[in-house]
Amino acid sequence: MRRIIIIFFLFISSCNLTKNTSSNTALKKIPIKILKEKIENNNNRFSFLMLRSQATIVNNGTTNQFNVSIRLKKQEQILISGSLLIPLFKGLLTKNDLVFYEKLNKSFYRGNYDYISELLNFQFSLESFENLITGKPIVNLNNLKLRQSSENKNYILSSYDRKNKLNYKYYFEPLTFNLIKQVFTDNKKSSLTIEYSNYKVIDNNVIPQRVVINAKNKEKELKINLNSKIRRINEEISFPFKIPKGYKKIQL
Repeated sequence: MRRIIIIFFLFISSCNLTKNTSSNTALKKIPIKILKEKIENNNNRFSFLMLRSQATIVNNGTTNQFNVSIRLKKQEQILISGSLLIPLFKGLLTKNDLVFYEKLNKSFYRGNYDYISELLNFQFSLESFENLITGKPIVNLNNLKLRQSSENKNYILSSYDRKNKLNYKYYFEPLTFNLIKQVFTDNKKSSLTIEYSNYKVIDNNVIPQRVVINAKNKEKELKINLNSKIRRINEEISFPFKIPKGYKKIQL
């Protein structure tokens, strides 16, 4: 249980806009520049976001479930709290580091994003976590040399990062241009797949209410399923976080 709590924290996210495009009509190819503009029109402009989620974690065949609260101040911090009848853990992600504590063993961790990046097979930061939770490309499309294709009536933008030897694939729904999946694979057969559904529009912000994360390599597989409800958006919220006295620092 303790390891599952650590893995979950370090990971971290009504109008369904996904439409049926199963007709036989071929998907019309459009210039990448125009496609990017349509995608960028979905960029969120909120300052604060609060989600209530049910999280299911499957780690190498072992399943655990939590209730999770996610508070986000755009480009500044993310606060995650987990409970199961009683509070279990709380953690804070900032630009420079992440800190969390868990109550079962009265311990806490303070460090950078290296450990979670290793778990999820991708180099994470605060910005990429924010994008993961809110249904945006983890890597800015403007920083990539892109190729366009299609699959199952969805637009695909793909790229290859020679420096990090990573393949990127982004899948977009052709009517709303919402991101429905992003996939990252390397030459060692490690992968990270993030899928989105049940998008909701509030105050011109488009937020997915279901996020499924799957990280795999040759030795292990970690799957996180978040079913969320949007509780607040663009209302200022607090970020209460303090490590209780007497908790022991741990290394990961």
